[in-house]
Amino acid sequence: MRTSDPSRTAATIALAAALLASGFATGCAAEAPGGGGARYAPSPYAPGAPAGAWPGPPPASPGAAAAIAFARSRLGTPYCWGGTGPSCYDCSGLTQAAWWAAGKAIPRTSAAQASLLPEVPLDRVEPGDILWRPGHVAIYVGDGFTITAPSEGGVVKLARATRYQKAVRP
Repeated sequence: MRTSDPSRTAATIALAAALLASGFATGCAAEAPGGGGARYAPSPYAPGAPAGAWPGPPPASPGAAAAIAFARSRLGTPYCWGGTGPSCYDCSGLTQAAWWAAGKAIPRTSAAQASLLPEVPLDRVEPGDILWRPGHVAIYVGDGFTITAPSEGGVVKLARATRYQKAVRP
């Protein structure tokens, strides 16, 4: 996977690791004041985050930028199997909704996305590409990170791009 300047990459990874460890980038639940139930902590990766806080080089296309912006706006949204939004998403529902927001219709399931969209070598992925492993997809955002809807009980979050076997470009 392509990375940007090595010093920027190291700083980005350190920032992301600190945020992941703190729970902010994952949307971990925190108790609401007054015991009103769980709420999601605001993410520094939400729209309007300061410039330079987001990992990776800029997306290669306006469509990729729009897909990533949509996915960023959904950080902290609950996962639900078969979810296509807006109140919850599964992994392929998130990628489909993100690319729909960017003006491009893509298949609904992870298997269909992996088999029907043009494949990209893993060493040439760019922000906005969809990474695939059996049963799961995520949107690559750069510097080794994805936005993903992980599994039951989780939320849409920023995560390291690990164990992916294929990349496709809508």
